[in-house]
Amino acid sequence: MEKVRFPFSAIVGQELMKKALLLNVVDPSIGGVLIRGQRGTAKSTGVRGLIDLLPEIRVVKHCSFQCDPDDVENLCPECRKRLKDQGTLPVVSRPIRLVNLPIGTTEDRLLGTIDIEEAIKEGKKAFEPGLLAEAHRGILYVDEVNLLNDQIVDLLLDVAASGVNIVEREGIGFSHASRFVLVGTMNPEEGDLRPQLLDRFGLCVTVRAASSVDERLEIIKRRLEFEKDPVAFRARWKHEDDVLREIIKRARQAIHSIEIPEEMYRLAAQLAIAMDTDGHRAEITIIKAARANAALEGRKKVTRTDIELAARLSLPHRVKKNPLEKTEFDESKIRRIIEENNDRKEKINAEWEPTIQNKPVKADKEIICKSPLECVTHICKGTLPNVMPSIPWHRIQPGNHPGRRFPLPTTQKSGFCSGVRYPTNGDNGHDISIIGTLRAAAPHQKFRNRNGKMVISDSDIRLKKRQRRCGITTVIVVDSSASMRTNDRMSKTKGIIEALIRDLYLKRDRLGIITFRHQQAELLLPITSNMHDAVSRVEELPVGGRTPLALGLDLALRQLKQEVFKNPECVPLLILFSDGRPNVSCFGGDPLDETLAYARETRRLGIQAIFVDTELDPMAMGYGYIIAQRMNATYIPMDRLMKH
Repeated sequence: MEKVRFPFSAIVGQELMKKALLLNVVDPSIGGVLIRGQRGTAKSTGVRGLIDLLPEIRVVKHCSFQCDPDDVENLCPECRKRLKDQGTLPVVSRPIRLVNLPIGTTEDRLLGTIDIEEAIKEGKKAFEPGLLAEAHRGILYVDEVNLLNDQIVDLLLDVAASGVNIVEREGIGFSHASRFVLVGTMNPEEGDLRPQLLDRFGLCVTVRAASSVDERLEIIKRRLEFEKDPVAFRARWKHEDDVLREIIKRARQAIHSIEIPEEMYRLAAQLAIAMDTDGHRAEITIIKAARANAALEGRKKVTRTDIELAARLSLPHRVKKNPLEKTEFDESKIRRIIEENNDRKEKINAEWEPTIQNKPVKADKEIICKSPLECVTHICKGTLPNVMPSIPWHRIQPGNHPGRRFPLPTTQKSGFCSGVRYPTNGDNGHDISIIGTLRAAAPHQKFRNRNGKMVISDSDIRLKKRQRRCGITTVIVVDSSASMRTNDRMSKTKGIIEALIRDLYLKRDRLGIITFRHQQAELLLPITSNMHDAVSRVEELPVGGRTPLALGLDLALRQLKQEVFKNPECVPLLILFSDGRPNVSCFGGDPLDETLAYARETRRLGIQAIFVDTELDPMAMGYGYIIAQRMNATYIPMDRLMKH
């Protein structure tokens, strides 16, 4: 039974989100939209309500790949055969589809899979279509897109770039066209989106909860009315949806007749240069979105108003900046550039230079900080605890490519296939490798062969050997006592931590931050993958008071043990920034003895550790190296992480 959807026209506010969705329906070549916002801001409601407004398209009847009968060159193999045999193709009209991509989808469900049994028996490339076949010429919707498995993201990127889905299974290949509009929703608090996937979205909009009391009252009333009688509520808003559907239909017909003046092309290019975007997708998307908006509003020519709206939707996720910055996109820059362009029409042919630039300020003596993970070259004496024997500690060093750090074997039907393996007691036998099983059974057919049929025994069964990418879960413990004020230690520590966060961001790792001072330890940032919040927490680190180092280690170990319990595949890592001089008792004993006890506990639990010694005075009597030895940690003086 299909769930009744909330009408698109009945959504209160969120005009920019609704406009971005409608522009993609009018011109699918815009490239989709990413909707970012907190929970309960009608992100999913808006996307699902869009289904009732989608116009009809012509498709080949009974085709599993939604082939366009007017595009003969991109027909699937089955339609090509039907066209060759019959001379014509049966055609039907149906609405554009919105296909939902679940977060836990598997590779086979996304790409499709080969029907091995028919391929072996009949010698045909029998293919069972996946979600990418269903989404062809339609909309692929991913709720909580930032939580999508990295392996699935990589596959999506390949297909989105090429427009062709290529499936290779058990030595048999199949390909089909797959061009779709990608629509994603996400809550930024739950983590960031990979830059490669972010760039694939044509438009990006951030939604917020209504700030007006009147709007909130209207939201309450409409929601309660919908829950009371969904059918009657939809009937009440049917006329508004029908009007909007007709507007979309007329806009799609008129889209290619919209006039785009030369100055609008130039303005789009100037905006892209001024906002320092990468590549040329920004200006192309601005022009397409502006044209679609003009068609949607019934105008025959693109104006500056269209360009301004398109720039607000096309640029926020393309502006070049530090990936860890949490600064809001400044829309006033767009307005100023458009106004300047309007005032300088007489200079239109001159070489243009944007007046709004972020010019770097060069210091007399620039300090560059490195991530501690770049300096993991040795381990203190002692036995290295085997947290995961398949992962050498030195492999935690950052590589050249973003993404998860370690390939881990898995028995689940997910991840990438890297060979075949023997079944174990816990296997359910649902991930059988057909080719591996046939190869294992082949040498025995001379003795088993009956009536020309292949005989396979239980001992021949082979399963697919799969691997999944796994990252590290890092807890940073920062000494923020009064001693961190000397020699500008805290500012240098913050620089190193920001370099570390940048590395963790690229590798899609998780991070928590703990600080200790006075007589307490504080959890500044619970373990998360949202690195934007991490940077803001580091900037606000307080300094002052005594050094309860044992309390900081105690809280860090509790956080890591809890994380390992929830996610056994993660690699726990503790990074301690301190001068190694505890001076306050936390549990009634000697401060140093308490600290060494927790250092030994870190080693006993098998938690990898790095000790960054912030003591810059060679004559000081810090115990940093001794603490690092007890933890079996990599010991790194702060000077090694900084270069002038």
